[in-house]
Amino acid sequence: MLEPSVKNDLIELITVNFNYKDLNELGKLVFKSYDAHALSGVKNHITISPRKAAEILVDHCEAKKKTKNLIKLLVEMDDRIHQGKHLKINGLEFFLSHLAQQGFVYDERTRSVIDCGDDRDELVNWGSLRDGKTYDIAVGSIDIVGNSKMVKKYGMRKMETFYYQLMRFLKDKLRKYDGRLWSWAGDGGICAFTFKNHVCRAVLFALEVQSSIPLFNLRQDKPVPENIQVRIAMDTGKVKFYCNTGKIVSDTVNYAAHLEKKGTGPGKVAVSDRIYKELDCDIASVFLKQDDFEDRECWGTYRRLDDLFIDLPEPALRLKRGRLRKRA
Repeated sequence: MLEPSVKNDLIELITVNFNYKDLNELGKLVFKSYDAHALSGVKNHITISPRKAAEILVDHCEAKKKTKNLIKLLVEMDDRIHQGKHLKINGLEFFLSHLAQQGFVYDERTRSVIDCGDDRDELVNWGSLRDGKTYDIAVGSIDIVGNSKMVKKYGMRKMETFYYQLMRFLKDKLRKYDGRLWSWAGDGGICAFTFKNHVCRAVLFALEVQSSIPLFNLRQDKPVPENIQVRIAMDTGKVKFYCNTGKIVSDTVNYAAHLEKKGTGPGKVAVSDRIYKELDCDIASVFLKQDDFEDRECWGTYRRLDDLFIDLPEPALRLKRGRLRKRA
C-alpha cells in the first residue's frame, strides 16, 4: 500500500512515540495475536530495539494488508487517554500530510483511511488536520480592487466567469506552495498554509501572485476588457481548525482580512509582525515598515508588484486598449 518514503515515515513515527512493549501492545490491537519476537525469529530473551520493532510491525501490516487499520488506530489513539496516560503522537499530522500526497486520507466521518484520488490538493485540511485541534497556520486575505464598480459596469454574469478564472489561477499558484483555498466569495477569499516553512511559502505565494497578475490580465478568454488589481495581506498564528472552514473563528484570519482591506495598496502585499519575523533576509528585503495597524507593526512591499503594463508608453497603451475594445 505505502510508497517506500511514506512507509519509512510511518516506521519513524512509531519509533519515536512507542517503546518495544507499547509496540507489541499496538500490534495486538491490530491483530488477534501478535508477537514481534516470533515474527522476527529472535529469541524472547533478546531485546528488540524500538526501530526494529516498528519495522516488524509495519512490514507485517503491509503483508497482511492491515496498514490502513494501523494508521486508523494511531489517529484515534492520538490525544486520548490510553492505559491511564494521555497519549500525544508527535509528528502524526506531518505523516498524514505525506500520506495524503500518496492519495490516502483518514476520513473522520467513516473513521477509515480512504483513497482521495486526484482531489488531495483540494483538501482544506491537507488530509491531516483534525476538527477542533489548534495548529500554526499562515493565512492570506485576497481581494479584487474596485470589484463593485466592475460588477455595475459589466454585470454579474461576466464577473462570475471572471471570478472562476481568477480562482483557478490562484489554486494553480497555491498548489505550487502547498497552500489551500479556505473560502472564496468571488471577489476574494482566504488561503492558508501550514507545516514546515509555511510562513515563507505563504509570502512567496503572495509575491508570485502579484507579480503574475499582469500575465493573467493578458488572457484571451478574459470576459471583461480591463485589467484587474488585487490586494493581499497575511498573518500567522494559532488557529483552531474545522473542515467546515466557515466555522473557523480566529484573530489571525480577522487581522489578515482587516489589514488587506484597510492597510494594503493595490498590487501590493502586506504582512504582520509575526509573519515578518519569520522571513529569511532575502524575502524580508522586499518589505518596508508601514504605520502600525490595529496596534501591531506591519510591513508592505516597497512598491506595487503588478506594474508591468501600468506605465506603458501612450502609443502602446492606445493599441492595447483598442485591441481590448475590438475583442469585447
